[in-house]
Amino acid sequence: MITAFVENTRLQVLVIAVLVVAGLAALASLPRTEDPRVQNRVAVILTPFPGATAERVEALVSEPIENRLRELPEAKIIESRSQPGLSIVRIELKDSITATEPVWSQARDKLADVQSELPADALPSRFDDERGYAFTRLIALRWIWPEGSTKRAVDNTELAMLKRYAEELQARLRSVSGTDLVDIYGAPQEEIRVTLDARQAGALQLSPAEIAAAVGATDAKVAAGTLRNAHNRLLVEVAGELDSLESIRRVALRITDDGATIRVGDVARVSRETKTPATELSLVHGEPAVVIAARMLPSMRIDRWSTWIDATIADFSTALPGNIVLETLFDQQGYTTARLGGLSLNIVLGFSLILLILLITLGWRAALIVAAALPLTVLFTLACMRYWGLPIHQMSVTGLVVALGIMVDNAIVMTDAIQRKRQAGVERLTAVLEAVRHLWLPLAGSTLTTILAFAPIVLMPGPAGEFVGGIALSVMFALA
Repeated sequence: MITAFVENTRLQVLVIAVLVVAGLAALASLPRTEDPRVQNRVAVILTPFPGATAERVEALVSEPIENRLRELPEAKIIESRSQPGLSIVRIELKDSITATEPVWSQARDKLADVQSELPADALPSRFDDERGYAFTRLIALRWIWPEGSTKRAVDNTELAMLKRYAEELQARLRSVSGTDLVDIYGAPQEEIRVTLDARQAGALQLSPAEIAAAVGATDAKVAAGTLRNAHNRLLVEVAGELDSLESIRRVALRITDDGATIRVGDVARVSRETKTPATELSLVHGEPAVVIAARMLPSMRIDRWSTWIDATIADFSTALPGNIVLETLFDQQGYTTARLGGLSLNIVLGFSLILLILLITLGWRAALIVAAALPLTVLFTLACMRYWGLPIHQMSVTGLVVALGIMVDNAIVMTDAIQRKRQAGVERLTAVLEAVRHLWLPLAGSTLTTILAFAPIVLMPGPAGEFVGGIALSVMFALA
């Protein structure tokens, strides 16, 4: 096989062409991010319990949730923090768990099961398993004041307007290919408030509890029943659900002796208002703002995704009023480009230094042969990364920098051995075969030893192994 390869120039060109095409195709298609994506093994369960002391929250909310989550064999740490009005339970999975989604699904099921054991005044628990991933782009919407005008505080109405623009931008960003998640922070929460006229209600002998019960009974959340036959099953829904302020005002409370109907609107004022106190607040330059956070899918190239996002934002900005400004708070694209650009520059500098040293020590012909092996090895490594699913990020590129000095050793040893035999008068093919026959076992042994030396990094469990494993994998691919 070696004889056929050395004698057949077309075969050599074909192999080199395949390496070049495979490497360039991988370079064009591989995902590009700043850091490796680490599997999220931490989730937080938030359960509001308004008006309860920390002791009651601990006994009635935190402990039941903890006990139910301890049934998960994959759980490594389960801890809670109880404070007045809020229970925070944190669950961390074992490092050996690589597929976390099935475990989080089981955790959600157990959390749903335990809801019936919690106090009636406790609000539904919120399961958050997205905190382990960083957002790719942070965008802020805020008010600006014209020059010469008196700057004042942003009121709830203006924040509500920012929220509506943020929701429109959120919908547009979600439609961009490659977008994983888009969240909004700092937006005011709206609520429908029924303000009771105490004098009127007292005159009619209506208590707040009666009014609340009447409104709650009218707002049906489930079907009233089902109709079944041998072939179909139909849900029966009650018409007249509370879908507007006017429908709430029309809720009947009581029928008087003379047949008149007393409704909510007769004894209370129904209005849509901003929830106070605010559950969250975003400040940009010290002023209230609404922040839109977008995250890219890990399989995407950040440069392409950012281009599409920029086009979407530019189109959206044209619809904004003049006194609302849109600004980018964080863009991972810039950090990724700078980081990967610096590492790529290190590869070029390393290649140049190696070529210069080889020109001095081996001569121009041998130096060019060895130098040609370096870019071919990089292209082969990129092709292996594509097959393995290893993205281009600072860890994998750092591995290429590390491997640059290692992978040139075998080429130098083999080239020098062939050159010496040629200088001794040995025919070209014979010189190649003798050099390969003499050196393949020592070189294979040294290469395998180096590969095995990096294996523990790849096999390291948990987040540490997932983060730095790309260094070892790219080194192993380069040496293979």
